[in-house]
Amino acid sequence: MSTNQKTFRFGAFDTLFFKESRPFESIGGSELSSVFPPPPRTIMGAIRTAIGDAKGVNWAAFSKGSEETREVQDIIGYGDDLGALSLDGIWFSIGSEKQRLYPVPLLLLQKSTDDGSKEFERLQIGKPVTTHLGKVCLPEMPTNKVGYTPLDSDWLTQSGLAKVLAGEKPSAGDVYESKQLFSQESRLGIAIDRQTGAVKDKMLYQSKHIRPVDDLTVEVDISGVPDGLLNKRVLRLGAEGRMSGVELVGTDSVQALPEAPVVAANTKGLILVLLTPAHFSEGSWLPSGFVVNETSEIKHWNGEVAGVNLTLHAAVIGKSQREGGWNVAEHKPRAVESLIPAGSCFYCTVDSGDDIQAAINALHGQTIGNQTELGRGRIVCALWNESEFTGTTL
Repeated sequence: MSTNQKTFRFGAFDTLFFKESRPFESIGGSELSSVFPPPPRTIMGAIRTAIGDAKGVNWAAFSKGSEETREVQDIIGYGDDLGALSLDGIWFSIGSEKQRLYPVPLLLLQKSTDDGSKEFERLQIGKPVTTHLGKVCLPEMPTNKVGYTPLDSDWLTQSGLAKVLAGEKPSAGDVYESKQLFSQESRLGIAIDRQTGAVKDKMLYQSKHIRPVDDLTVEVDISGVPDGLLNKRVLRLGAEGRMSGVELVGTDSVQALPEAPVVAANTKGLILVLLTPAHFSEGSWLPSGFVVNETSEIKHWNGEVAGVNLTLHAAVIGKSQREGGWNVAEHKPRAVESLIPAGSCFYCTVDSGDDIQAAINALHGQTIGNQTELGRGRIVCALWNESEFTGTTL
């Protein structure tokens, strides 16, 4: 992460709307949901616009690449070029202490007990089985553990995430359900002709807005924002230009990622956990740079991340996340992309008997894949313990 990183805290005045990838004219006329946390391009668009406004830029001249706007272009870029800016992460924060929340790693499952409390369990990697991919190791539930479901829309506190990374299970107080953070409200709207101000016939639409709870904010880590420009202001955010406040947060009041876990005697390898959605080449589930190795009976994949040579043995991956948006520079919709969702986990061993702790220290907090300037592919490392592998050999 950059040394000139700044953190901005967004707070909604009312509801917010970050439209899903389907267009309004999609077949069936169904209600369109909202994506939350906001997509990175939406956040960067708001920040870039705010910087331009603070600089007093002439947007008409800016769109033509005029030399008089060169200073602003160097800062915020144009189109897909972000200039000097880069996004390092988008996070929820909650409560008076503004503790950060992180997506639950998908290796964790839960079930409700008879007394209403929650029990948590971790997936393990099973013996090799024959699949359409060949003979591979797949994640499975521990023996005699039934009734558990994924936490694919829940969030962990910093301390809860630290426990999971260390090979442990969180407590119930470490986990927030989405319904504890925000509610969804259905809305009915109609298109307006901007030339006449009249409504357009047959242009009704339905959308679902997000209403955050009072003490929920969105924290955004961005590098490259000049000092003194965006200390505190009001801006429009997302679809329908909903009003939001944004303020610069002091570094002493921002929670950092949990520390890298310490390897134990029973550590078999490491687990790369995505904290933000990742974009891999050609829509693949496989991290960029990894290639299949079929020299052994059991299929696995070899690759390098941040200078560390790894062998990937298994993965727990959530449902593909679809993201589109509007290309302001070219006045047209963006092509919809498929992303590997946050929380996905990749089980790896370190090649050539290298030090696992050194590998974890080098990888923890890095990014993988493409579009990392948008904060995609932020990873942390978890411990893969011997007890979470039921086979005899990899």
